[in-house]
Amino acid sequence: MQARKWIIPVILVSLFILILSLRQLSDPDLGFHLKYGRWIAENHRVPMTDLSTFTVADHSYTDLHWLFQLILYGVYSFSGYPGISIFVCLLALLLSLFIMLRNRMLRIHESITALALLAGFLIIDPRIAPRPEMFTFLFLTGLLLILDAYTTYRKNYLYLLPVIMLLWCNMHALFVLGLIVTGITFLSQWFHEKKPDRTLLIWLGVSAAVCLINPYGFKGFSLPIELLTRFDPRNIYNQHIQEFMPFFSQPNFVTRDYLFLLLLAVTLISTVINRRHGKIHEVVLLIIFAFLAIGSVRNIPLFVLVALPIASRATDELCRRVTRGRKGISTAFFIFMVLLSLALIPRLITNNYYAANNSFNKTGLGIDASHQPVEAADFIKNNHLEGKILNSIGYGGWLSWVLPQPVFIDGRLEVMQESLYREITASWTGGLPALAGKYKPGIIVYNYLKYYPWTMQLKEMPGWRLVYVDGSTAIFIPDTTSRQIPATDLENMPASEGLSRPKSVTAMIGSYFMEPDYGALELSHKSLFHLQMARVPQPNSKAITYFNRANMKREQGDIHGAIADYDTAISINPAYVKAFNNRGILRASANKDFNGAISDFNKAIELDSTYSDAYLGRGTANFYTGNRGAACRDWQTARSLGNVHAVQLIRLHCNGK
Repeated sequence: MQARKWIIPVILVSLFILILSLRQLSDPDLGFHLKYGRWIAENHRVPMTDLSTFTVADHSYTDLHWLFQLILYGVYSFSGYPGISIFVCLLALLLSLFIMLRNRMLRIHESITALALLAGFLIIDPRIAPRPEMFTFLFLTGLLLILDAYTTYRKNYLYLLPVIMLLWCNMHALFVLGLIVTGITFLSQWFHEKKPDRTLLIWLGVSAAVCLINPYGFKGFSLPIELLTRFDPRNIYNQHIQEFMPFFSQPNFVTRDYLFLLLLAVTLISTVINRRHGKIHEVVLLIIFAFLAIGSVRNIPLFVLVALPIASRATDELCRRVTRGRKGISTAFFIFMVLLSLALIPRLITNNYYAANNSFNKTGLGIDASHQPVEAADFIKNNHLEGKILNSIGYGGWLSWVLPQPVFIDGRLEVMQESLYREITASWTGGLPALAGKYKPGIIVYNYLKYYPWTMQLKEMPGWRLVYVDGSTAIFIPDTTSRQIPATDLENMPASEGLSRPKSVTAMIGSYFMEPDYGALELSHKSLFHLQMARVPQPNSKAITYFNRANMKREQGDIHGAIADYDTAISINPAYVKAFNNRGILRASANKDFNGAISDFNKAIELDSTYSDAYLGRGTANFYTGNRGAACRDWQTARSLGNVHAVQLIRLHCNGK
């Protein structure tokens, strides 16, 4: 009876995994995977060059994801976008089944398996998406299951390895991990048994040979090698794209990051403690995959899949050694697992779980229109807008899938290559006019929440007008085209909106399961865009003369003279925002008059609520007066307005939040 009761938390955790993985489609890569799946189905061959952009159409495309893309398009053709949501959910449930089978084969207690599954899926949550790496997770776990059966119980299912590798090498570039894991297991067996295992060696050779059965032959092995360059800290993708960022370089940690650290510590400590009874290949695999996970956050699920059975076995062995109070501990742990699952499931259903973890995911079926530019693409189609599309990178996949014209860039970084991505990064620091001048787009469509520097430049770029804006996307077109489409009236947009926060303890408890107010969030985003687009009158020439002279005196170290000239500029033009800001900087940095500086920054913000430098300066002054909370709020506002200097300050002093 005691053993049977543990089926309850296992079922509850399985239900948690089902709801966690049944989510709306927000992944930016979805569009180009569907596009190429459709192209392959229609042309009965794989692409050899880029088919999506006007910028790198001559670049080669080694599409090792072709089989995944074909399957994904088949699911879409049969059941639409909701079917893709269900498909991803089924893959996640199959992965959880493989993990349970591994633990069962290792005779790990159901209670430990339930905990391992819950912790594991909380950690890998961000990578549950319609991406080919879902099959990598499945193939890696299945391969480890087969190797465990062979090395532990001499059950020979090795004939399945070539089947796995044949599918894997036609779905995802990380198929090389399968060969590495099998090779390490073979060497470990050789060392342990003092002779090579011929059976394992033969199936390793066959598995390697079948990997050549892909549309690109030997060239298929070059893509995984190219992907390794993204883990170099000097690589531009590593520096700018979140999923390639080293684990300890993340601006802030959330629950799953602490769980990963706990799993890492448990597995490494247990490996050291049980080193006499451990297997060499497990130790080597732990070291390799821990290194990969710490080097790039996108690799964390790979470590989890390798480490979970090892951590589970160590925990199980520790629990078996406990004799005193064992029944009470078991009962308490049973209640804990049941209550934790029952607490998490409604949070997932209402999406409160995702909001609390700074995640853009949502439980449900079909497309998440708040993170895919669905309505913006419909606007382009319905208004017959033509010409090249200059877009933010995350929108390229969807736009190329639903629109006839090519895009500027999408998420296939190995095709885009670093040179094009550098042009994107240069556009964030004043280079957008040059970029538009070089490529002469007919449409600029972008995520203004992420590419906010574009907004700050577009409002000053002559010849462009805003024709569309929603909760995340803005569209600009040239003044000379599609004149029947009126410019968006900013005055009709919300000027200041924000999400309400619960005040009382009762309200806070109730909000734990309350669905986020996405309508208010969209209004907040629009008001931020309105703020970014606001214009400020320019000062007169006489005030500018004193302002420039003050700047010159400041550079020469004449602080008193500089402040006097800023005073004169302000007396001539009481609305001179930059003069207030620069005087505030001098008061804080040279005179340590932080209260006077805050007064100047307050006036600058009052005159121009979009002036990011004033928020940056006021935040710094607040920091030095000991008001860290106010400092972080000001720096966050500065960052939202495009101030790149605020990012580092937030990382250093605000836990990245």
